[in-house]
Amino acid sequence: MKTDDAKTQTLQFKVTEQERKLIEKCAQEEGTTVSKYVRGAVLMSLVMDGKAEAIKIVAREVGEKAFGVVRQKLVRATQEGR
Repeated sequence: MKTDDAKTQTLQFKVTEQERKLIEKCAQEEGTTVSKYVRGAVLMSLVMDGKAEAIKIVAREVGEKAFGVVRQKLVRATQEGR
């Protein structure tokens, strides 16, 4: 991981109890943390607003995930003797 990608900053905001429960439920359904879920939701909102920097961030993250999936499939195929 690049040092500039390290998550070292904190944002805090208030929500109602109903909002907190919904966010926690959605994060759990996605199999992720509340932080990752909210961060993704905010970034996607910025992408939808056409914010170029958010588009770059999301594209880089998606690219890294896609590369990881391909790498796992290649490792699996190699282990299976394909």
